[in-house]
Amino acid sequence: MNNDFELDSLIKKMAAEHRPELPSPGLVWWRAQILEKQAEKERAERPFTIMRLVAAAVSLVVIVGLWSSQSGLVRDVFGRLTMLPFMPLLLAGAALGLVVMALMWWTTSEA
Repeated sequence: MNNDFELDSLIKKMAAEHRPELPSPGLVWWRAQILEKQAEKERAERPFTIMRLVAAAVSLVVIVGLWSSQSGLVRDVFGRLTMLPFMPLLLAGAALGLVVMALMWWTTSEA
């Protein structure tokens, strides 16, 4: 119990001796300028971000719509044995396309 008392008194002593300092006016102004520029950048990029999301949603709706309207034809094309040798190439192309789209999305969101 003696250690708890010493710890409490040490914490109170440290709190009483602490004198916070305000940053310099120049530093406050510099930080405000940086925050203002970031806000302007976000405002300028907001329409592009919205349009990117709208384009992705419309593309998804179009793909699902085409797939559902042509599902019988798609099954016939993928079901044929003549398509079998080209299936790995088709899957590799689709995977490469997805990777490229993901990289494009990632680099534009970080910039």
